[in-house]
Amino acid sequence: MFLSINNNEEVIQLPVPPEEWGVSSPWNNEELSGLRSTIRMIGLRGLKTIEISSFFPSAGHDYPFLQNRSMFGMDYVNTIERWRYRRIPIRIVIVDTDGKKNVNLPVTIDEFDYRQRKDGDIYFTLRLTEFVFVDVRR
Repeated sequence: MFLSINNNEEVIQLPVPPEEWGVSSPWNNEELSGLRSTIRMIGLRGLKTIEISSFFPSAGHDYPFLQNRSMFGMDYVNTIERWRYRRIPIRIVIVDTDGKKNVNLPVTIDEFDYRQRKDGDIYFTLRLTEFVFVDVRR
């Protein structure tokens, strides 16, 4: 699982992939009540959302299952917070064990909750929403 900003200007690989992740893909359908019945109108696709939870190990916690050892603990938190202050979308890329991309989506960080445990590891939840680039030249 990778997060990047500004066309791979900076890329971080999450050190511990979440046990599970999910994508919510809403469709904005509507119901209209008529005189004799209710009808269903198919609307437009809504924005996808992704929520991931895992942890950033603290320095010195070199777990054998880590997929990235370039940063530890608060380094990840500080990077994500710095990206948020830039106010530009980031990209999430989720790759399965066969190297196939399951998700490759520009997103905004809507919420970033983290807490540090006694052992120093930082547990976090990221709530991301799809970002659609608008072409205004048309």
